[in-house]
Amino acid sequence: MKKGDLKGKIATDSLNTKETYGLGPVEFLKGEILLFEGETFVSKAIDSVSHKVAKVSSVKAPFFVYSKHSNLKEIALPNTSYSLESIEAQIDVIYKDYDKPLLIRIDGVFNDLKIHSVNLPSGIKVASPEEAHQGLTQYNFNGISGSLIGFFSRNHKAVFTHHDRFFHAHFISDDRKVLGHVDALNLSSSKVSIKASK
Repeated sequence: MKKGDLKGKIATDSLNTKETYGLGPVEFLKGEILLFEGETFVSKAIDSVSHKVAKVSSVKAPFFVYSKHSNLKEIALPNTSYSLESIEAQIDVIYKDYDKPLLIRIDGVFNDLKIHSVNLPSGIKVASPEEAHQGLTQYNFNGISGSLIGFFSRNHKAVFTHHDRFFHAHFISDDRKVLGHVDALNLSSSKVSIKASK
């Protein structure tokens, strides 16, 4: 991406098994991708208040993180409210002795959720994360039911997580009308289940 190469390098139809989860942007940063239980969903910004989600047979991404053989097991969280940062910190504590990437799945009702969809204007050259966010559109939701799929790693900053985070996640609503990259959230552990796969 820092060299301006945003062409698709991987197609999701090569990953379509029931145990596969993955996420990344649509090639040329024209939307967000979530591979959910082997099915490909994409979101594309329409305007500042709406976006469109579609199930497709395949889409290409310039970079993509995925797990083909997930073995999700439920983990217990203390009964409290969590932000995206505190979920990351809790995972870091629970898996303090495990130093490889983790697949995380959270299902349930999210009290507050802020997501975005990339929408890079055509013809724009990209050489930095800041430039890649031109055209990015954010959306806010309250009391939305769905699933968060994320990847946690202490060793992959700026590879498949942001340069300052251990966790990168996308969200899809139960009705499949909302999908995007998770920027912020608030959830109550009593309203969700959280699972992890090594």
